[in-house]
Amino acid sequence: MSEAPKDRTPILAKMRSDIYPESSNRSGWNGRHVVIRHEGILDDGFDMGWSVAAPVGYGGMPDEWFLGWQPLPAPPVVDVGGDDE
Repeated sequence: MSEAPKDRTPILAKMRSDIYPESSNRSGWNGRHVVIRHEGILDDGFDMGWSVAAPVGYGGMPDEWFLGWQPLPAPPVVDVGGDDE
C-alpha cells in the first residue's frame, strides 16, 4: 500500500481477512476486494486513510488493513447516441 496513490485516485484493493471478528456486524468487509481511494494527508501529517469509493460513508481505514492493490482498468466506452444493432 505504500506505493498506492494517495491523491483520491480510485484503486482496487484486497482487505485482510482478519480485520473484524466473525461475530462483528462488520465482518463482511474481511477478505473483500473493494474500490477505495485515499483521502489525503493533511499539512500537519495526519493521514486521512482509505475510504470506500462509493457513497456508503465508510472510511478512515489504515494501510495495514489491506494486502495489496492494483490500478483500476479504463472505464468502458459507451456509445450513447448509436444504434443497438
